[in-house]
Amino acid sequence: MVKVAVLIANGTEEIEALTPVDVLRRAGVECDLVSVNGTYPIGSHGITVKADKTIDDVDLLDYGAIVVPGGMPGATNIADNSKVINALKNAMQKNKVVAAICASPAVVLATNGLIDGKTATCYPAQAFIEMMSVTNYTGADVEVDGNVITANGPKAAMKFALAICEKLGVNPKF
Repeated sequence: MVKVAVLIANGTEEIEALTPVDVLRRAGVECDLVSVNGTYPIGSHGITVKADKTIDDVDLLDYGAIVVPGGMPGATNIADNSKVINALKNAMQKNKVVAAICASPAVVLATNGLIDGKTATCYPAQAFIEMMSVTNYTGADVEVDGNVITANGPKAAMKFALAICEKLGVNPKF
């Protein structure tokens, strides 16, 4: 079974990080919450989360799927990490699952040329939509284009997590 890394940073939207972790673990998937800002990043709503691992403890290339939550400035903190961007580029080249929600489809994926020409969605702020100009932006809750899954924000967190499970061929037990 594929291992999944769910990234987290200071300023990450907590529901967008923790919902996929919870749902994937309920499906029996080995899922690590990997922080780019130390062991105890503080989310966008002031919730301190204990990461399973830090970016310095892992090789993201060992994971079959990488999940990138949104939130600001969390998405920027993730996008500013060259190890993450290099791993995402490699994952895309190897047709691994890459999933991003809220600001991250725009801030992390689109600005790094990772979803050019893909059908995708993101948080419906005008600045993010403008960053998505090289994609077929839809505004839908969730979009799946090949092995890329995008979602538009906190309200879509459960749909996003279930789309990841479906793409991985696993079923969570609720």
